[in-house]
Amino acid sequence: MKKWPDHFPEQCPPGCAEPVSGKVYRFINRANPKEKDFKSFFELKPDQDWGEKACQARGLSVYKNKNACEQMVDLVPALAKKKLAVAELNSNDGVIAETPSRNSNEHNTLWSSVDKKEMADKFTCLENEVALNA
Repeated sequence: MKKWPDHFPEQCPPGCAEPVSGKVYRFINRANPKEKDFKSFFELKPDQDWGEKACQARGLSVYKNKNACEQMVDLVPALAKKKLAVAELNSNDGVIAETPSRNSNEHNTLWSSVDKKEMADKFTCLENEVALNA
């Protein structure tokens, strides 16, 4: 069984999380994915009280289909400034769970089993494909 970081709360990742398998999409800040694009919200703001979202804050926001990402750009205009990246992941890369958000029922959280550099190397940017509806 995977040993998760000490800062993960108990029961995190949750029991409903399954080994990741297949394509996942993530909004990132640059055309070439870097380690810093794969920091969790908790890592970005470790002193924030995450409350009920404490476990989810330790994972990464991802989507399983590109259409959901395009819909998110329509709902959250700030995402249009980001790049969309895709990776083909497998069970060695982590576990994933559906974590619907206020803006998308298609939102998922990925708890990575690999370090940030390895995760960044798995992703490829889909240049200019996010704003298809723009």
